[in-house]
Amino acid sequence: MDYKLIATDMDGTLLDEEHGITKENVEAIIKVQREKGVKFVLASGRPSYAMLEYAKELQMDKYEGYVLAFNGGELIDMKTNEVIFHEGLEKKDIENVYKVSKEINVPMILYVGDTIYGTEATDGVMYEADQCKMKFQKFDTLEDLEKKGIDKTTKCMIIGKPEEVLIAQEHMNKVHGNDYFIAISKPIFLEIANKNVDKGKTLKKLGEIENIKPEEMIAVGDSANDKPLLEYVGMPVAVENAIPEIKEIAKFISTSNVEHGLKTTIEEFFEF
Repeated sequence: MDYKLIATDMDGTLLDEEHGITKENVEAIIKVQREKGVKFVLASGRPSYAMLEYAKELQMDKYEGYVLAFNGGELIDMKTNEVIFHEGLEKKDIENVYKVSKEINVPMILYVGDTIYGTEATDGVMYEADQCKMKFQKFDTLEDLEKKGIDKTTKCMIIGKPEEVLIAQEHMNKVHGNDYFIAISKPIFLEIANKNVDKGKTLKKLGEIENIKPEEMIAVGDSANDKPLLEYVGMPVAVENAIPEIKEIAKFISTSNVEHGLKTTIEEFFEF
């Protein structure tokens, strides 16, 4: 099969433990774009603001790649910097997540521009702000958000200890299971997005734009929010450090995120 597109998750997959891309991965990704004309896609739960630097490091603007941010809530053409798809959460949705957050006493956050707004500045919340290189502002009530003119976002997260996040997931699914896309991306992160959005659905839209079939795509991931992405493509790949659920649906197990998993994948499926 001549694969025409590679989509990869970032944290735990492409990025190492210092949130960087190894030199080996960078070189392999640029090479496959340059020599094979492959469309490269960063597909992450991260906000787009926290992805664009990496995309430029991989020369995706030069080779016409795409950034699929917010678990599929936003799709950006790196050649033109144009947002070609966006679907997020409205005021009522933010209120619903806020209520659950308060009921279980675990903080929530949302994203607007270059700023993360959160109900608490816990270690987990500040870790997210730090890794995304975004500003942080605390809010106490929904009225605080209203005063700031915030009535929409692309996604929310509930952030806590792993056991708290499991409780939050159970609670959200019980109350709003049919209303949102709900998934754990890291043990401390519960992602809540528009129910019409996940990484796989937005990759399908991109495939239609680029006229690339699912069987001509490779996707690489490690966590539960990568499942729709891997289920959509012809060649689902799990990094060695992936959770069992992702390894079960993978057709190839690559090396880990700290052992150049993308380089290993590219060398497995492309001849140079």
